[in-house]
Amino acid sequence: MKKIYEIGNIEKGKFIERINRFIADIEINGKTERCHIHDSGRIKELLFLGNEIGIKKAENLEKRKTAYDVICALTSEKDEMILINSAYHRYISENVLKDFEISPFGKVENIKAEVKIGDSRLDYLLTNGNEKIWIEVKGVSLSEGRVAKFPDAPSTRACKHLKELIKLKENGDRCAVILLIFRDSDKFRPKYETDEEFSKLFYEAKSKGVEIYPLQFKLIEGNIYYIEKNIEII
Repeated sequence: MKKIYEIGNIEKGKFIERINRFIADIEINGKTERCHIHDSGRIKELLFLGNEIGIKKAENLEKRKTAYDVICALTSEKDEMILINSAYHRYISENVLKDFEISPFGKVENIKAEVKIGDSRLDYLLTNGNEKIWIEVKGVSLSEGRVAKFPDAPSTRACKHLKELIKLKENGDRCAVILLIFRDSDKFRPKYETDEEFSKLFYEAKSKGVEIYPLQFKLIEGNIYYIEKNIEII
């Protein structure tokens, strides 16, 4: 287990209601507060009435309509707090790539984030001499029966990214998908029940040589830890 990122102090609240895609009502110290949700997924298995929620006081309050950000939620089994704030995916993945001991790509010369290519913007471009490695990162909070699944809502954006990676791979570059898995899991599969197109593109990309790396993480007392384990793609 290796510490990857420090979120800091996380307060407790109770989930009341999701008002829309970005806003939820959370009970904090007996008072209902409007809080920002930074996750476009449905995550209904975590956001349900009365469930324990981790929240954090936001900065730059004068520029915001909400005073808190939703950070994590307790599983229904009450055994894990699961990160559900996708704003942290960038920091977590970047720290993994910079740590050459745990990065799937080892030591590289340059790491560039948010790179525009074609009609898409991919999360990273790694370069090693003349070698280019294009990377897209996806956060996975859903896991059923220790099988992590993505997406939990239809994602045309994720499909677009896979198509771009397939094209880049066919043109001779190295390409990969990093799956940040935030609930303890043994296996991963695309959730075809939710997004059949993504599932088809996922297996097509894999068959054409796009590398898939499911990486396990755990949230403990405000810190994100990398857990070294082999997660099988099924």
